[in-house]
Amino acid sequence: MKTIIKFFLFVCFSIFITSCERENVLFPYAAMNVNKNEFTINESMIINFTGTADQVVIYTGDDMHNYEFRDQSNTGFVVNKGLFTYSYALPGIYKVVCVASTYNDRAVNLKRDTCSFIVKVIDDQTEIEKISCPQVLYDEVFADKLENDEWLMKLPRKVKYGNATPSITLSQKLRFYIQSNLTKIFINEKEFSSTEKYDLSNPLNILVQSNFGTVRPYKLYTLYYPEFVTFKLLNVNGTLVRNEFDYSTFEMQIILPMGTDVSNLIPEFTTYSSTDKVYIENKEQISGVSRVDFTQNITYTLVSSLLEDSNIKVMSTVNIKIIYQ
Repeated sequence: MKTIIKFFLFVCFSIFITSCERENVLFPYAAMNVNKNEFTINESMIINFTGTADQVVIYTGDDMHNYEFRDQSNTGFVVNKGLFTYSYALPGIYKVVCVASTYNDRAVNLKRDTCSFIVKVIDDQTEIEKISCPQVLYDEVFADKLENDEWLMKLPRKVKYGNATPSITLSQKLRFYIQSNLTKIFINEKEFSSTEKYDLSNPLNILVQSNFGTVRPYKLYTLYYPEFVTFKLLNVNGTLVRNEFDYSTFEMQIILPMGTDVSNLIPEFTTYSSTDKVYIENKEQISGVSRVDFTQNITYTLVSSLLEDSNIKVMSTVNIKIIYQ
């Protein structure tokens, strides 16, 4: 009996000691390292917590995350495994506050420590990510980025849309994709308007100015995808069939009498520009001169380039389909 009583007292004493130990919560220590103190918008701020705490919360200082307004529904971010990353969407001066907390197992006897630092965020975004012509069907025509901050917009002359083939003019609205809404764009020295149509028949000089004041010039060229205006075999006109999903690929359908010998024909064709080049397997083709064996699958490659710079060019392919009747 005495042994049982001693054991019971020992267990009670152990529980009492453990309870006291849990009540003696260590005081937290708030400390952190940040990768730097000046950022651009959308650039990652990396914080490493180096102190001691059961829980760490970071208030980034921007809208709805301001430590000074924590009693007004402003919240912080819980840090996981001592590492926290964040990027700011708007420029400004922000006070970053780290709150380190310790508490016992019953989440009472809460203790806190804080530290803070100031970060400066600037908006010097001048990078154009994409340029599109949003009125060409479903905003699916995007310019290609070239070297030296030059862009090339490739447009179809017509598009296949249901049973219709609407024409695409060189007077188009533009859409610029830039990370900052505060960045200003100027086209030919006039501020850009998303509702204005721009004449793409001539190169556009584009100037991008960041909120911070940095500027960056660009140039936008535009070319149509080249295509045949006419195509004849044995004086029979072909019919150009457009691809609904690929503006650079066409099919030329030609109806010829059954039994026609097509092994050595001289096609006649025209293009929209006298400077357009026509090739079959890298060999230039001349209308009314070049002979072609149409018993083989023939694909023409058409190349259209800028008069002032032949290195800026657009290519398309035309597959020949002969239908015998």
